[in-house]
Amino acid sequence: MRLCTVTSFVGVPGVAVPTGVVEGLPCGVQIVGRAFREDLCLEAAQAIENRLGVLTPVDPRVGGRAA
Repeated sequence: MRLCTVTSFVGVPGVAVPTGVVEGLPCGVQIVGRAFREDLCLEAAQAIENRLGVLTPVDPRVGGRAA
């Protein structure tokens, strides 16, 4: 989330897209666009999801102790 905050602070659009799980850790990609080009960021994010499929959230209880 820290990287997304920087893009918001400087006024450029950004979107983070989950891309899978590697060795039990969630992975993703962040897309950052030019100012006022949210449309391009969202189109790119949609293209990634179309290619990889929509990934389900990681269950924090799997592989660890439940709180």
